[in-house]
Amino acid sequence: MISLVRYDQWQPPGYTPNGARSLDEIEVFSDFFASTGDPIAVFLFATAKDNSSMAEYNAMKEVVNILDYVGENLTYKGESFYSMCTDFCQINEPVRQYYNGLAMKQQNLSDVGSRFQLTFPMMQVLGKELDLSPNFFGVRTNEDGQVEYVKIIMLQIRANIPKNWKKEDAAEYERMISQFFHFKYNSTYVTPLAMSLTYTGDEVVRTGLTIFPFIGVGFAIMTTFSIITIYYSSSRLDQWTIHKVSEAVLGCVCPLLATSSALGTLFWFGFRFGTILCVTPFLILAIGVDDAYLQIHACMRLTAEDSSMTKREKIARMLVEVGPSIAITSMTNLLAFLVGIYTPTPEISLFCAGNAVAILFDFIYQVTMYTAILSICENLEMRKNATKRKDSDLSFKNEQFTVMLDSYCDWVANAYTHLLVLFCFIVYLLVSIRGALNINIILSPDKLVIGDSPLLQVNYLRDTFVLPNYTTVNIFVQNPGNLTIESNLNYMNSLMESFESYPECLGKKFSHYFVRDYESFRESSLEELEMLEDEEGEPLNNQTVLEPFSKKAMSDFLAWPEFQHWNGFVKFDENGMLSRFWATVSYHGEGLGDFQIRRKMLNRWRATADQFAPLNVSIFDDYAPFVDTLETILPATISTSVCTLLCMMVVCFLFMYNVFTVFVATLAITSICIGVFGFLSMWGIDLDPISMACTIMSIGFSVDFPAHITFHYFREGLHDPQSTPAKRVARSLAAIGFPLLQCGISTILFVLCLLFVPTYMGEVFVKTMILVVTLGLIHGLFIVPAFLCAFTSIHETFFSSTKVKNSQSFSSLAKLFSWRISPSTSDNKISA
Repeated sequence: MISLVRYDQWQPPGYTPNGARSLDEIEVFSDFFASTGDPIAVFLFATAKDNSSMAEYNAMKEVVNILDYVGENLTYKGESFYSMCTDFCQINEPVRQYYNGLAMKQQNLSDVGSRFQLTFPMMQVLGKELDLSPNFFGVRTNEDGQVEYVKIIMLQIRANIPKNWKKEDAAEYERMISQFFHFKYNSTYVTPLAMSLTYTGDEVVRTGLTIFPFIGVGFAIMTTFSIITIYYSSSRLDQWTIHKVSEAVLGCVCPLLATSSALGTLFWFGFRFGTILCVTPFLILAIGVDDAYLQIHACMRLTAEDSSMTKREKIARMLVEVGPSIAITSMTNLLAFLVGIYTPTPEISLFCAGNAVAILFDFIYQVTMYTAILSICENLEMRKNATKRKDSDLSFKNEQFTVMLDSYCDWVANAYTHLLVLFCFIVYLLVSIRGALNINIILSPDKLVIGDSPLLQVNYLRDTFVLPNYTTVNIFVQNPGNLTIESNLNYMNSLMESFESYPECLGKKFSHYFVRDYESFRESSLEELEMLEDEEGEPLNNQTVLEPFSKKAMSDFLAWPEFQHWNGFVKFDENGMLSRFWATVSYHGEGLGDFQIRRKMLNRWRATADQFAPLNVSIFDDYAPFVDTLETILPATISTSVCTLLCMMVVCFLFMYNVFTVFVATLAITSICIGVFGFLSMWGIDLDPISMACTIMSIGFSVDFPAHITFHYFREGLHDPQSTPAKRVARSLAAIGFPLLQCGISTILFVLCLLFVPTYMGEVFVKTMILVVTLGLIHGLFIVPAFLCAFTSIHETFFSSTKVKNSQSFSSLAKLFSWRISPSTSDNKISA
């Protein structure tokens, strides 16, 4: 009986970092089975429907019926399990023999006790021991070792693929078994769960594709919100027309077109599809709509300033006013994801590449296609309203709103407010940093599949009952050398003894090391040969001169029914000599279901393998890709975040070239990112590749809020260097305050549709976007304006002698870039 190698729990390769040791270990594993192709491996987990013991007669009978049905009736291309299996046909024999013992007890046969001893972990059949530990889990026994209760019985459907099959055929066979037991099988006493590598991959893909239909739901939410808010703002300016509906809807369409163009381009250049790309349309739509809001409101504001302005002038001034702001946010988002491409995790790299190209397309579409759409709509509106339009001098119908904004900006510019903001900001940072430092680094298969996936139940059973009782390390020796030499054989045995010396080891009889059975077989064979020599009176030298570990010498051993399964454990070279072999050692312990304990155990296994370098030992464990991912995730997250923040600072400086303004913007972006990271930890999110991708996303997305307000504040200083900080803030908020609120609220409403699909990926993205938007709005509308006012006041207080010089500099820069703003009608009503 061989141990459980859980192929079905392999992590999708996209989440394992490039250069990880686990990738080399998987390559060794695949190469070992290269001659026959990766073997078929399906695992059936059977539990009782009424939570009773699986060791009862009716439950065991149904398990054996399931085994026979799979072996004979589930066929693909005319092949069944019993017709395909060669080395592992007897892998489930202990389950069948246990059922035979129960059947004899059921019939009250008198000699059942002499034939069957139904004990655990070793049962006895006619004096021969059979190991139940690879098949029975969650076992409770009495004082005599008799089985009283069994939680899980596991069947292994293991076979080498037929010669005329391809890899796709093996996948279809595994998929057929999984689908049969999940959707077609009518059970009476047990609930079977079929698992395989193919099924795991199918579930991961299904999880991502399940999100796609909700893009339509999100689009409907976004367009409805856009129409309502644009109707509100345009009505206040007496500019509502039916064409505003077109602007609102097409403002949501452009980001989706950009996403389609980006993904199509990537696939055209040979990029693979990843389920994490299913989130890209949601992200790009949230970013792109922000730019559309800015353009729409800029056009409305310019119309309110001067209704006689021509369409060409209006579009030109709109691009002058909001174009740099859109460029800043687009470039910073683009750079954030470009930096993310160089992360060691392929799936995150793919996600960042998709988002970067989509943002580039979105920027192009916004300044070309959507600008043209606005031009057409503005032309139609100007024709319709030519008779009734008159100068409004940017006056709102509701003067109370103007007064409120002026009062708010005066309060933000107050020195006491600055102290209050500083105190709250420090407390916020301390809380966020504490949360970030306490984040857990965990990645499990549960995070990759949808909430209704049977994988979740299997993972629970595995972590709770299987791993604590039967954890197996797979040992691949790629250079055993000539084992005929006693020193080489002793060295090989010491390798196995090192793995078996762990306190958690179940013992030698639970290991699978062909040498032990072969030496026993060989000793028995030599004794028989000696007896034949004595009877026939002549030596049988032709049987003894063969190399003991050659294919020819081992042929009788490997053909013996009791040892036939060892064919799957040994490989020979072209000369018929042993070149590689596979062995397993089993462990137990209550903590082995815990990820951190498994990580330590994996490192111990690797250290033991490294001690025997001449043998070229490689170990394989299904947790290894997860461990390697999490070993690099923290340094990769930190380095990527730092590089991205530096890029953000450079971009901001290129557009604003004012040290303290860039400093405030960079500080705000850093603060938002720390807050997102810290509050995600306190919200129950772990650090893993998915949350790392969200962290990169949050850095890019967090730029939007502080960048808009700092750029407009900087621009106001260029146009009117003598204006007070309160005036600059008020004019900035009047220009971009409502679009920011519009964007933030619509984004939150939009991403909430991801919660319709119960996935960890969707949960992380929703929580991240809520935190980014909430913290971004708080920073953009409150903290950043307060800091800008504070730094401006400090600068004017301590550097007043340079005020005239700065004023001249501001004026020359304003003329250079042609950034103009119409003067306010009143110094008091600055927000107008």
